[in-house]
Amino acid sequence: NVIAWENIAEMDNRLPNLRNIAASFEQNTSEWKKWYQDPEPEKAPLPGEWENKCNELQRLNLIRFLRPDRVVFAVSTFVLNNLGPRFIEPPAFDLDVVYDDSTSTAPLIFVLSPGVDPVVMLKTKAELRGIGDKFFSLSLGQGQGPIAERMLEEGMRDGHWVFLANCHLCISYMGELEKRVAELPSRKPHAEFRMWLSSAPTPQFPMSILQSGLKMTTEPPRGLKPNLTRLFNKFTEGAFERCTKPNKYKKLAFVLCYFHSTLLERRKFKNLGWNIPYDFNDSDFDICEDVLVLYIDSYENTPWEAIKYLIGEANYGGR
Repeated sequence: NVIAWENIAEMDNRLPNLRNIAASFEQNTSEWKKWYQDPEPEKAPLPGEWENKCNELQRLNLIRFLRPDRVVFAVSTFVLNNLGPRFIEPPAFDLDVVYDDSTSTAPLIFVLSPGVDPVVMLKTKAELRGIGDKFFSLSLGQGQGPIAERMLEEGMRDGHWVFLANCHLCISYMGELEKRVAELPSRKPHAEFRMWLSSAPTPQFPMSILQSGLKMTTEPPRGLKPNLTRLFNKFTEGAFERCTKPNKYKKLAFVLCYFHSTLLERRKFKNLGWNIPYDFNDSDFDICEDVLVLYIDSYENTPWEAIKYLIGEANYGGR
């Protein structure tokens, strides 16, 4: 288009290493067209002498002007080559590190993002710490305020973990919750007490709670490998032992991890292949994992067709 060509001409005038690149477009139109139409131009060699003349930053400029849809990928490659993979691969979320920084007088707040459900993660962590019987969760909604109040009172007295999920769905209770959080230091709750909250981003969430709490987000990592790593970290030795046929279960669990990670990564294509864009989360994975254990343990000959139908057609396909 006109703007792209003007940018190329400007580079020709201002950057010594790119002098005469505009003439190259006119003389080698077919080669530049081939590069332009490449699905991954950031990895494809530039036409003619420009492959050796352009450095990475100048190549980024060309991609920015001609293929803006590939800028994010090109910048990621640039950072990877110059700074290393740890700057583009988010670390796995470690709840132990968060807990070590927490106190009984400040809430821990999950800022929710699509595809993430922290309740199972919290419940599992409580069980690993030997306090599974002291973990209580409540999904907030209309009329849930009094129940939340009772849970908080008992939690502060007896040292429970209290998880109030989806605060954005119970805005009417946020004023009372704000008072509860403000009173925590003076109430001196049990040392083991922890108040966990989750909410989608909303302007109605009290600012004072955000300021006094420990905030975290658990957005699913981008890319197949990081998603697989996150799911693998969910498994413990005890998880494998709960199935009577661990060899078969481990193989199917890997397949399920791969399948779930692939579906999460498909979000970049919006609703292509689906009726609407779906936000699959860890609850979908956990339900399907339970299905695997149940059907592997209950049958001598594993009913593959039933498992495929329940997981692929009913759970994921039936959303």
